[in-house]
Amino acid sequence: MSDLLKKVATAIAPLLLAALGFLYSSMMDVRDQVSVLHQKMSILVDMDNQIIPSPDNAIARMDVKDELVQKIYELDKRISILEWRNDNK
Repeated sequence: MSDLLKKVATAIAPLLLAALGFLYSSMMDVRDQVSVLHQKMSILVDMDNQIIPSPDNAIARMDVKDELVQKIYELDKRISILEWRNDNK
């Protein structure tokens, strides 16, 4: 029985070392990715954790806001017409 355990341990030892090496290299890859993300976050967020908008993003948001304001205005007109019709019946 002891001889069998020695053979199994001898056979499994390289696999365990390979698994440890793989885990270590994976951890180093994740650490590198996290450091890159931290560097990119410093570009996107200021010291007060406020998002720094990009010019393209600001223009797109302004266009969306204008469209929403226009739609709200149109809906307000429709509501007022419907209310007027309902009151005058």
